[in-house]
Amino acid sequence: MRNWNRGYLEWAQRVRMRRFGEPILIQLYSEVMQTFRLAAQGKRPGRRPPEHLRQRVETYFDPLPFYYAPLESQVSDLARYPLNAVTQRPMAMYHSWDSQNAWLRQIHAHNYLFVNPRTARAADIADDGWLWVESQWGRVRCMARYSEAVEPGTVWTWNAIGKATGAWHLAPDANESRRGFILNHLISEELPAPEAGGTMSNADPVTGQAGWYDVRVRIYPAEPGETKEVSPQFKALSPAPGTSKLTRLWQAYFVGGDRRQAHTMKDTS
Repeated sequence: MRNWNRGYLEWAQRVRMRRFGEPILIQLYSEVMQTFRLAAQGKRPGRRPPEHLRQRVETYFDPLPFYYAPLESQVSDLARYPLNAVTQRPMAMYHSWDSQNAWLRQIHAHNYLFVNPRTARAADIADDGWLWVESQWGRVRCMARYSEAVEPGTVWTWNAIGKATGAWHLAPDANESRRGFILNHLISEELPAPEAGGTMSNADPVTGQAGWYDVRVRIYPAEPGETKEVSPQFKALSPAPGTSKLTRLWQAYFVGGDRRQAHTMKDTS
């Protein structure tokens, strides 16, 4: 057990993986959490949380583990939005990291919304068909892909492939901007909180982690006459200062080995 292995703990401290070499204790009761809670309740001396945050701290800084529905679910119409939308990162890239690799772009040029076949058929959505995925904050048009690996009450996608038109000198018809999408358009940074006098951060109350996995959605097929491209679309980005297509061709020349490959990369990227 590494949490009690003295040799491991001392090594982890030497290589700066850990600050201390003491055994790692997983405490069921957190005295730190209780300290914050008592402060919110006004039961200990010293500073207190701001007035509008006291109820939130008192509720969620419980010193013992407990379950509560995600904050987004608490303010969502679960009958209208019955599905959980989950995002992941493809192993090959993360936003700008490796997204300009010509070989990887052939593998991950765009993403799909993966849906359980039973869920998709119930909504009259075809495999590889265009659909709308909608939350109470916005909606996105994208392509569906059946997957038995997806739970019937869940949809998911890779959230790092879609790019804005014009980003990184991509061609206007690049798959990343015409078929790739991100679910950020469906997620709000804030949630209504009347008890706090307006809104509250859509984030875990303890860690502050944004609620990317909490959004509730519904899906329905796109109309037959709709444009076969993702929505929303935005005005094309202008080239960043100091960049040019000439530089891109120069790079492609040395990567590809000859000018013919360079022009091929230009036409397909």
